Amino acid sequence: MLNFKLSFKMKTIFGIAIIETFFLFILVLNSRSILYETIELDIKDQANNISTLLATASVDAVVSQDIATLDSILNSTIATSKILYIRILGLDEVLAEVGNQHFLNQPFKEDNSIVDTETDGTYDAYANIMIDGYQFGRVEIGLSIEEQHSIIDQATSHLSTIAFVEMLFVALFSLLLGVALTKRLILLQEATLKMSQGETGLQVPIKGSDEVTNVSKAFNLMSKKIGQVTQKLKSDNSRMDTIMNTVTDGIFMMSIEGDIHSMNRSACRLFGLKENLIVEQSIFNLIPKFNLNGIINSKEKHIQNVEGLTLKSKNVALEIHCNQMEFDNQQYIVGVIRDMTEINRLQYELQAVFNLSPNGFLILANDLSISYVNPAFYSMFSIAPERCELGGNNWACFTELIHNSIDYNHHMDLSLLDELLTENILYLKSPVEKVLTISRRKIDQANPDSSDILFFIDITHLTIVDKMKSDFLTTAAHELRTPLASICGFSELLLAREYDKETADEMHNIIHRQSLNLKHLLDELLDLSRIEARAGKGFNLSIQDIESVIKASCVEVEGAFKGRKAIINPLVPWPTTLAFDIDKIRQVLKNLLSNAFKYSSKDITLSTSLREELGKTYFGISIIDKGIGMTPHQLSRLGERFYRADESGATPGSGLGVALVNEIISIHGGKTEYSSESGQGMTATFWLPLTVNKCIKD
Repeated sequence: MLNFKLSFKMKTIFGIAIIETFFLFILVLNSRSILYETIELDIKDQANNISTLLATASVDAVVSQDIATLDSILNSTIATSKILYIRILGLDEVLAEVGNQHFLNQPFKEDNSIVDTETDGTYDAYANIMIDGYQFGRVEIGLSIEEQHSIIDQATSHLSTIAFVEMLFVALFSLLLGVALTKRLILLQEATLKMSQGETGLQVPIKGSDEVTNVSKAFNLMSKKIGQVTQKLKSDNSRMDTIMNTVTDGIFMMSIEGDIHSMNRSACRLFGLKENLIVEQSIFNLIPKFNLNGIINSKEKHIQNVEGLTLKSKNVALEIHCNQMEFDNQQYIVGVIRDMTEINRLQYELQAVFNLSPNGFLILANDLSISYVNPAFYSMFSIAPERCELGGNNWACFTELIHNSIDYNHHMDLSLLDELLTENILYLKSPVEKVLTISRRKIDQANPDSSDILFFIDITHLTIVDKMKSDFLTTAAHELRTPLASICGFSELLLAREYDKETADEMHNIIHRQSLNLKHLLDELLDLSRIEARAGKGFNLSIQDIESVIKASCVEVEGAFKGRKAIINPLVPWPTTLAFDIDKIRQVLKNLLSNAFKYSSKDITLSTSLREELGKTYFGISIIDKGIGMTPHQLSRLGERFYRADESGATPGSGLGVALVNEIISIHGGKTEYSSESGQGMTATFWLPLTVNKCIKD
C-alpha cells in the first residue's frame, strides 16, 4: 500500500477544492429541484384550469348529447394551446375526442408530478362534469411537457458550466494561497530549527497583516524574549529568597531526622539566632517537645501547638503547620512557624470581654454540641457553672434547661426550642422571672458550615419600663377624663335647658373649677415631661439665698389656705454655698407645702438640717404636718405618677406633685425622703448638696 505524504500547500488546495465541489454540487441539485417544483406547479395549474374550463363549457352539450357542439369546443381548444389530446366521456361512452391518435389509444392514467410523465411523455389530467352535485361525464386531457423538459435540461447544463468555471478559479486561488502561506511557514521552520540549536535573537521578515504575519511577529517577539526569560528566572529566584525572608511567619525545611536545612529570617529572629548558626542544628534544640513522629506518621498536614526556646532561654508559644515532601528523591519536612504570643493575648482579652459582657453567649457547633458558654448566660438562668456545666454538652442539655425555666403561660408551643428561630423572646419563670431576647446567627456568614452563636439579652427592665409607660398612659387618660366629663356634662346641661341664675352660676363655677384642675394637671404633666426630656439641661443652677426663697414660698402658699401658717424653724444656720434653680425649688416647695396643708387642718412646720454622705455635705429642708398621715403601703407607692393616698377624690390634686419633686431634686444631685404613720402626720424632706462644705452664715 502506497503511503502518500501531502505538503501543506497541497492539503490546502485539495481541502478547498473538496469543500467547493461539495457545496457547488449541493447548489446545482437544490437549484434544479427548485426549478422542477416551479415547472411542476405551473403544469399542474395549467392542466387543472384547462380541464375545469372544458368541463364547464361542455356541460349542456354532454347533457343533450350534442356531439357537434362538443367537437367544435374540442377543436377550438386544441388549436390554441399545447394540448396533445382531449377526450370527453359520458356516463357510458366516449362522446368526443381530438388530438394525437397515439396518445388517444393509450389508457388514461392521471399524473401527479412531472416524474409520472416520463413513461408516456404527456401530463394527463381530468375534470368531472357536474350538475347539482351529480356527475354526467368527465373531460380528460394530455399536455405536452417537452418544453418544460428542455428548460430543465438547459438550466442544469448552465449551472454545471458555472460550477465548473468557479471550481477552476477556486483551484487557482488555492494554489496561489498555498504558495504564499508555505513560503513564509518555511522561513519560520528554518528559524525555529536554528533557535533549537542555540541561536537566539533570530528575526524573520514580516510582510502583510494576516495571521501568518502575526505568527511571524510572535516568533520575533519570542526570540527577543528568550534571553530575557533566562535572566528573569535568575531574578525570580532572588525575589523568592527575598519574600521568604520578609514574611512575618517563620518557614523552615528539615530532614525527617530533625536536622534543619534552612530557615527564613523571621524564624531566625523568632529564636534569636543568626542565619549561619541555625542551619544543621536539631529542631529539638529550638523546640524541645516537637512531635516529629506525628508528622512522619501523618499523611496530611500536621498542626501542633508547642513552646519554643529562644537563645535567651525564653519560652515562646508556637503554632506549627508542617507536612512531608519529596525533593531530589529525599524526604523532607517543610512547615510554617507562627508566634502565638500576640494572638494568645488577644484571645485572652476577647475572653475577658465575653466574661464581662452583660449579654449571654452560647456557641453551638454543627453537630449540636455546645463549645462555649459565658458567665452572663449562667447568671441569666440563675445557675452555678460548677453545678451545671453546659460546655461540652449537646443541644438536648440546653433545651432541658430551657424547659425547666420557661414560663408556660407565654410559651404554649415549645417547638421553638427545636430551631430557636420561630420566636425571639423567651419568658422565664424559674428560679427568677425574666424576659430575654434570643438571636441566632452564623459566626462566619459566608461559610454555612461555621458554628452558630446564640445571643441572650435580658430585657426584663425594659419590659417593666414599657409596662409602666402603658400604665401611665392609661392612668393619665383616666385622670384627664374625670374633669373633662364634668366640663362636658355641665356644659351640655346648660345648652339643653334654662336654669335659674343661682343654679347656672354653680354649674359655671364647677366648669371653671374643673377647667383649672385640668389645666393644673396638664401643666404638671408638661413640666414633668420637659424635665425628663431635657435631663436637667434647662436648669439654671447658681448660688442663691435659700432662706428668702423658703419664706416667699410659705407666704405664697399660706394665701391659698387662709387661717393656717407655715412656721419656719431652722435647726442649722442657713448656707451661703447652696446652688439651685430658683424657679424649680419654688415649685418643689409649693407642691410639698400644698400637700401638707391639704392633708392637715393645723399649722405646718419647716425645719433645716445638715448631714454628711460619702464625703459630701447635704442641706435638708423638712416640711412637717400633723395630718392624716399614710400607711406603710401608701408610703411605698408615694412618688408614682397619678397615685393619691385619698382614693375617694375628696382631696383635690393630680397625683403628679411628688413625682415632679423627686425628678427636680434628683437633677439637682439631691435626694428626697418621706416618713409617715397613719394618723400621725407626714414629714417630707429634700436634700441639696452644698458646693463648698463650709461657709455657713450665722
